[in-house]
Amino acid sequence: MKTLSNSPDPSARHTVRELRDGLAGRQYSAVELVEHCLREIDATTDTVRAFVEVFRSDALRQAAASDERRRAGRLLSPIDGIPFAVKDIIGIRGQRMSAGSRAVDIVSASDAQIISQLRAAGGIILGTTRMHELAFGASGLNDFDGGARNPHFPGIIPGGSSSGSAAAVAAGLSPIAFGSDTGGSVRTPASLCGVVGFKPSYGLLPTDGVHPTAPTLDHLGFLATSVEDLRIVMNVLAGTPLEQDGRAGRRLALFYDPDLTVDPAIATALGLTLDALSDRGWHVESVTAPIGFDVMDVSTTILFYEAYRVNRERLETAPELLGTDVRERLEHGAHITRERYEQALGEVERASKEMSALAEPFDALVNATIPILGPTVEHGAQPEVTSMLMRNTRLQNLMGAPAISLPGAQGDPTPWGIQLFSIRGRDAALLACAATVTADLAA
Repeated sequence: MKTLSNSPDPSARHTVRELRDGLAGRQYSAVELVEHCLREIDATTDTVRAFVEVFRSDALRQAAASDERRRAGRLLSPIDGIPFAVKDIIGIRGQRMSAGSRAVDIVSASDAQIISQLRAAGGIILGTTRMHELAFGASGLNDFDGGARNPHFPGIIPGGSSSGSAAAVAAGLSPIAFGSDTGGSVRTPASLCGVVGFKPSYGLLPTDGVHPTAPTLDHLGFLATSVEDLRIVMNVLAGTPLEQDGRAGRRLALFYDPDLTVDPAIATALGLTLDALSDRGWHVESVTAPIGFDVMDVSTTILFYEAYRVNRERLETAPELLGTDVRERLEHGAHITRERYEQALGEVERASKEMSALAEPFDALVNATIPILGPTVEHGAQPEVTSMLMRNTRLQNLMGAPAISLPGAQGDPTPWGIQLFSIRGRDAALLACAATVTADLAA
């Protein structure tokens, strides 16, 4: 398999489209592609540490079946034969799920719905990826298994909770990976590892068979190397193809939050990015976040209240199996009253109407994915740091709105990400906007 195996950079990343075209052109088989991925995974076991389990024999069987379908002219979808990594929170029939915790030990009796859809489309499952315990943390660090490493920015945390999925894509071990996102857990590691992370509208990807964190906020999403790859995969797995709604006004709004202090280097980099887009014909203006809506307080109330109820039995019967940070958050959730929880839900409903009105005229709202510089491993677990890691990403989960993180320009600061988001249901328009933004910035 010369195209991949002899790459001058052993961690070179290949897009879904490139691999799909290579398979179609018979440059290599699906079996050869999977063998390449497995070699790369093996070579980074002690460095990137992206995977919890690798399904070597199953992946090769899936690849052989895809090759047979290709020979017979019976491909199942445009992603037939494409390898995927799966966050260790999504049920896979007959495989063990730990959700990054010693307190979880589940062998799934059936596939999660999204995995059934992936199999029906011919996607190949390479294995499961590391994560922040119970998907209840932003750093991606894990005291029990050591966690994944950031392959592009050594010493910087990989971000959580979908740390292993981001690391797998960043290191070229898998062209695309599933993540979950309850408050930014796809977009934060995407920003810190230098890849693309997409959280679609609430419910667009089914969460049946996914270990819950906070059910009213839980989303599935993807980490990839390009927006185009996300569009390919979403058109297959979203149930029905995402139709473009015709919005192409080249209008962006800088989402300004007067209660947030952004690191000067991040603010400067974002400003230069918006200036570059203005030079390429984009109209950019500013909008202000809803007044009196405390995103962190409201989201923490809902997230911690629900996460405690999901994990109450674990906390009460075996607290010693939980990491200190997760245990303390669950204990916090135990003290949130039903009255305060319902009040927070009401605040979300009111703010959602205002956010929809703000976003309506624009292709997307834009801000920095993370408003601080990438934290080091030594400092990444500090409470004040983890709070800032999710400061710009929780709003979209509250609103159920689509959001995407794009890698910022390389240089100073590194790493950083640009977040685009819109109104719930405008997933196709947001992905189209992100693709155009990416192309214009690369021009």
